[in-house]
Amino acid sequence: MANKKVRIGVIGTGSWANSGHMAVYQQHPQVKLVGVCDIDPLRAEKSAKTFGAQFATTDFTKLVERNDIDAVDIVTPNVTHAPIALAVMKSGKHVICEKPLAMSYHQAKDMAQVAQETGVKNGINFVYRHHPAAQYARHLIKKGYIGRIFQINAAYMQGFLIDPGVPLVWRLQKDMTGTGVLGDLGSHIIDLVEWLTDQQIVSLVSDMQTFIHQRPLVDGSGVGQVDVDDGTTFLTRFNGGAMGTFVSSRYATARGNYQRIEIYGDQGALVYRWEDTDHLKASIGPAFVNEAQWASIPIPDRFKAISGEKSSKYNFTQNLKNFIQSIMDDREMQPNFQDGLRNQEILEAVEISARDRRWIDLPLDT
Repeated sequence: MANKKVRIGVIGTGSWANSGHMAVYQQHPQVKLVGVCDIDPLRAEKSAKTFGAQFATTDFTKLVERNDIDAVDIVTPNVTHAPIALAVMKSGKHVICEKPLAMSYHQAKDMAQVAQETGVKNGINFVYRHHPAAQYARHLIKKGYIGRIFQINAAYMQGFLIDPGVPLVWRLQKDMTGTGVLGDLGSHIIDLVEWLTDQQIVSLVSDMQTFIHQRPLVDGSGVGQVDVDDGTTFLTRFNGGAMGTFVSSRYATARGNYQRIEIYGDQGALVYRWEDTDHLKASIGPAFVNEAQWASIPIPDRFKAISGEKSSKYNFTQNLKNFIQSIMDDREMQPNFQDGLRNQEILEAVEISARDRRWIDLPLDT
C-alpha cells in the first residue's frame, strides 16, 4: 500500500476515541477516516461530522462488512473487544484494539490465534513503549549499562476515584471491564517492564482490594455495586533471576498520572518517570554507584519521534502511527495481539493469586 491511503473505521466514540484516535487519523496524510460506529446514534453522527468520516452507524457489523475499509480501530468497553476483533479479522481487515485485549486469558487466546491464522496486521495500545525515556532506558539496558538486573519496582497511580461521588461508570463494573485498576493501569506497567528488560514474569503473588463498594448510578436513579479492584499489589519473580514489585491504584491522592519504574542491576540503576519526556534518572558506573550518586540524563533526540514534544497524547499518537505504517510497509505491528495475550495471562494469574491467596506459576497452561 505504498502509494495508497489506509482507509480506517473507528468503533467507539467516547472522549478518548475522539481526541486520542480520530484526531490522529484526521491529521495523518496517509489515512482516510471512512466510518464511525457507536451505540449512541447522536454521538456517532457528531464524531463522523467532526472528523470528516463518510458515514456513521450504530451496528459494528455494518462497518466491518464494508469493502471500502482496510482497518478497524476498536475503542470500546473491554467486554466488546473479542467479538468485534474476531469479526474484523475474519473479514480480512487489519485491527488495533484498546488494552486489555480481552475479558479473560481464554478470550485473548482465541483472538491471538485468529490473528495468526488470518495474517492481518494486529496491534494493541500499550502506548508507553513509545515514551522517549522508555525508549532510551531499553537501549541502555540492552547495551548492558546496568548489568545483571536484580530488582524491578513499578508503580502506576491515579487519584480520580478518591471522590465517592464519581458515578458507577463501565470501568467499575466487572461484567463490562473484567478487572478494575489491574487491567486499566496495571496492564501498562506489566507490558512496559517486560519490554524494557526482555525478562518475563514466571511466578507471582498478589493482593487486590475495593475501597468504595457503592457509587451513584450514572443516571442518578440510585446507587450500584463496585465489583472490581481499586488497588492491586503483587510480587514477582522473573526468568532472568530478578525480583519485582508492581503497584497500581486509582485511589492515589494528589496523583494525576503517576508512572514510575525503577530497575536495579549490578552495574547501575535506572528510573523511568512518565512525567519527564526529556530525562532519565540514572546511576551508572563505579563513580556514581559507589557513592550512591544519581544523574538526570538528557534523552538523545534520536529516541524522540517528535523532538521536544510535551503532549500527554504523544505516546498514543506514535502507537497509532506505528499501526498505520505497519500496514503501509506490510510488516508486523509491535505491540500486537501476542503481546496482549501475554499480558492477559499475567492479569489472570494476578486475579487467581488474590482469590486463592497463593503463589501462581507462569505459564498458566503448564
